[in-house]
Formats: sequence, structure tokens, C-alpha cells
Amino acid sequence: MAKDTPSLQAAMESLFGTALGQSASLISLPGGSRLFSAGDESDHLYLLRSGRLGAFRHDEDHDELSLIGIIRPGEPVGEMSLIAGTSHSSTVMALRDSDLLAMPRDAFFAAMESRPELTLALARKMIERARRETPNVTPNVFAFYAICDQPIRPLIDRIAVQVRALGYTVAIIDKAFHGTAPEAFSQIEAENDYVLHVAECHESHWRLLSARQVDHVFLLANAERPPDALASAWEKSLLHRAPDLILLYPNDIRPHIPGRTKAWLNVIEPTRWFHTHPDNVNDAARLARIITGHSVGVVFSGGGARAFSEIGAIQALREAHIPVDFVCGSSMGAILAASLALGWDEAEIDWRIRDAFVNSSPLDDIVMPFISMVSGAKVDKRLEKHFGDVQIEDMPIPFFCLSSNLTTGVLKVHKTGTLRRALRASISLPGVLPPVVEDGEVLVDGAVMRSFPATMMRNTHLGTVIGVDVTRARGLDPRALVIPKNLGSWFAKGDWRRGPPIVSVMMRSATIITAADLALSRAATDLLIIPEPEGVEIRDWKAYDKAVESGYQTTVATLAQLDSPVTTLRKLGKSVHPNIPAFTPDDSYMATAVEPPANTGRART
Repeated sequence: MAKDTPSLQAAMESLFGTALGQSASLISLPGGSRLFSAGDESDHLYLLRSGRLGAFRHDEDHDELSLIGIIRPGEPVGEMSLIAGTSHSSTVMALRDSDLLAMPRDAFFAAMESRPELTLALARKMIERARRETPNVTPNVFAFYAICDQPIRPLIDRIAVQVRALGYTVAIIDKAFHGTAPEAFSQIEAENDYVLHVAECHESHWRLLSARQVDHVFLLANAERPPDALASAWEKSLLHRAPDLILLYPNDIRPHIPGRTKAWLNVIEPTRWFHTHPDNVNDAARLARIITGHSVGVVFSGGGARAFSEIGAIQALREAHIPVDFVCGSSMGAILAASLALGWDEAEIDWRIRDAFVNSSPLDDIVMPFISMVSGAKVDKRLEKHFGDVQIEDMPIPFFCLSSNLTTGVLKVHKTGTLRRALRASISLPGVLPPVVEDGEVLVDGAVMRSFPATMMRNTHLGTVIGVDVTRARGLDPRALVIPKNLGSWFAKGDWRRGPPIVSVMMRSATIITAADLALSRAATDLLIIPEPEGVEIRDWKAYDKAVESGYQTTVATLAQLDSPVTTLRKLGKSVHPNIPAFTPDDSYMATAVEPPANTGRART
């Protein structure tokens, strides 16, 4: 920057200190209140003097507000819409008690004409925000509030230990700080990387003050008990966005109490929820990763039998001791994602997937094709055998999968409900399997609309996104369309169980993805793994071992080229992708083409 060009903060402070600035008014926003909403008219320029604001945008995939940026003291608010003459494109709310100066539009434009240095400083800020690939989303003040009689301070202390083990400084603020001036909170934040507020169940007055000083709230409840009056009385109006829910379990109980989680979700309506044993160091470490942006989310694509490669990827990730905190998948990738989210070990994954898909075809109950080529009864029985009555919300690792809603034309995100039914919808290839009808809506394979939901995983947490993508840009292999010359031999060898070649055509047609969509999804990952199981066709269920080995070897080779821990990739703004050229019909891509990125900074591990 030239010496005679002031910084944006200096230019803004100078502006508001001039005669034009006298037209500005002071606004005080309590934490959790809204400055403006997306779609509102842009009629003021704001300067944040103290506190912190959050910019939110509606996430259509998850039907909720998603934090896209944080505004700190000295920064302008609303300048882009004001200059462009458009309505606000995002919703801005106070993350804590904040003071702002508001200048009317006419006064602002008068200043722009007489102060060219302000115009230049603002233009640079706007370009910086527009070019920023990674949103400025770095919340560092979190609240943990008990909505049960169970003391939670010991768990918060354990989380703080794990945060320090990641290399950060952290402070815990409790009811002893009730009545403290806002400046004291600001000082504590300035001296620490992370600040954790904690309030026990009956510390309501402290909680009311604390809730206006934090970026995000976790509510902690006793999972052994159903929601009661304490939970129902929670002050939802204090929060600028839905809280997260932590359900606490005794150490000798696995987090599977059918139906209990759903009851809590109905009362709290959280954004995310976690099953935790307060005395378990691994659970405390997971929560520490989640709040510091060191969490890991794994995304599995669809791809029919090629998705067996994802089993090999699971094996390699576990051998490398990479933690997994969130999992999602689409189509066949949803099946493999569920096996990971349920905590099955390698042996259990192997025998269950072999039993369900490999030892005998699940798609040989052929019927008159009024709706589909097979009845789906065999698939239903196998899903029931291996996934039982597990509810998605009860799963130990947060999980979601996708289906495509043919009634509304939008994606269906399955975050709650019976797991096997969600999986059945996610793998219901149109024309091959009958669709799932739920609440008057027709659901089919998730890959019809999104085979690789990496962008959705990226909006789920602040940490690294690992993508395992077996989507084929090359398309259908013509060799899969060879018509059997001898139908008797075709039946005698059992090749009919794979289905006739038309199945490949239908599977590929229903799940084809554009180059732009696939590139966008892949770009949303921080670590991209692309197995290429040579010769494995999407309905080649017997090629299980070849596909698994391909996924394992590709993942091992990709991990070997990292120069920093997987948990720090998004934190450092790094991405590790194969060197993928522009899409052409004949392209195929190997994950072993990964080049290690330049080290852009010291990783806190």
C-alpha cells in the first residue's frame, strides 16, 4: 500500500470524525439481535466500534442460517450493498453486545466524492472480501450451558486440556465473572486463542449475560432422562442461531437409547448434536477439535460397485490414526459412510458388505418393470438385517445422507429417522429399484442430484473435509453394453444376476454429473482422494477385492505426500488435490498425481 494511502480503519475513523460524520448515530446491539436481514434495503454505512458481528446466509441444503463471516471492531458493515445500490445479500447479527456508528446513505456518498482515499480503501476491502476463498469464519468464544442437574464443569475442564494439547491458549469463564464489564471480556479474549463460558443449570442470571458475549452455544443434557421443564425453559430467543446439543452418557452406556435423542431434538431444535461420555478423553478431544477447527469430516461419493474403494480408504485412514468427526455420503457412498459412522471395525464392515452386496446379487429379484426392474425386496431385507432399527440421530458419529426428491425437485437431507429407510432412498436408482415414498413425496437415489456432497460437509463444520470420490468423468465403458450371444450360457454362469446391460445404462444415466458440478464438489474438499479401480464397472459387485485394494493403495499414497497433519489442512488454508486437467469425455484421474503443497505456515498440532 502506498504511504499516502491510509488503512481502511484509519480512513473510516477519519470519516466518522469529520463534519459529515456528525450525521452518524450510535447504535447499541445486544448480543443475539439483528442489524439487518438479507433482502432489506441498504440505506446506511455502519462502523463497528466494539463487540463482534456475524454475517449469515441461508443454506438451502440444510435449510438454516450459515455463518459466512465475522466482523470485528474497526471494520465497515454494509458497504458493498450500499455502493452497488442493491439490497443486503446477507443477514448480519450481533454475536455479542456491540456498539456501531451508522451513517445515512446521502452523507456517505457525499464523503466518497470529497475523500478519494476513503474510496480507495473501501474498494480494496471489497475486493479482499470478494476474492477471499475461505470465509472469515473464526469463532473463538464458545458457551457450554447445562440444561440438566448434572455438573458440566469437569467436562469443560477436560475439553480445555485438549485445546491446550493442540497448541492453543484457552480461558474458562464461569459465574464468578457475572457483573464484569464488557471491556474485561474483551481483554480475556485478546489474551487467549479460545474462551469457554460455562454455566451450570441453575445459574440463569449468569447465563443471560454470558449468552450475549459468545460466538456459539452448546447445550448439555443428560441423555438418560427425557426432556423436562429445565430443557423446555431454555431461552432460545437469546441466540442468533440454533445451538448445538451435547447428550451426556454414563461411561458404561453406549450412545444408543432408541427414541431418546429424537425427543431432545424436538425440544431443543439444535443445528448439530453429539453423544458424549464426560469422562472419556477421546470424546473431550473430539469436542476440542470441533471448536478449534481441527475436526475431520469424510465424504463418500456414489458409484455403484466402484464405491467399494471407500472401504479401502476407511482402512487406510484408520491405520494413519486420522480421527473422523463427521461422515456423509450419497447413493452407495451412503452405505459405506453409515458403516464408518456406526463404528464398525474392518472385519465387521467386510462381512456385512460382502453379505449384503457381494456373495449374492441384491438386484436379481426381477419383476415386470412397471416401476422398476427389480422388486427391491432383497435390498430391503438386507438393509434390515445389517442396519436394524438404528436411528440416524442416535449414531455415535454425526451422519447424514442424501436422496433426490422427485416430487419437489430438491435434495432430501436425511439427518434423522430410521437409517435403513434413508439408505434405501439414497440407493434407489430410478428404473432399477422402486423409489421410496415418504410423507407423500417420491425419493430416489441421491446421486441423481448430487453424487459427491462435499460442499454440504464443508458447511457442517469448520475443520478439514476429506473426500473419497469414485465418480467417473469418463462415463460408461462401451464394453459394458455387449449383449450376450448365448442367453443359456449367460444364465448358466450366473451373469444374469448382475442384470442385463440396460442396468448399466440406467445407472449411469441416472447419476451422470456435469463437469462443473463435479469440479465444484471436489474443490470443496481439503484432501481429495480419487481411487480408479481399473476395470471395475458400476454393477460389478464381484470385483469387491479389487476395488477395496484400489481405495486402500490410493489413500495410502495420497496421505504419504502430506507435509502437515490432516486435521490442520483447512485451518492453514491448504488443499491437497490431484492435478486434475479440464474434463473431457475420455479423462480418467489418478489420486497418486497429488503434489505436496507449499508449507504456508506452522501447523498447530
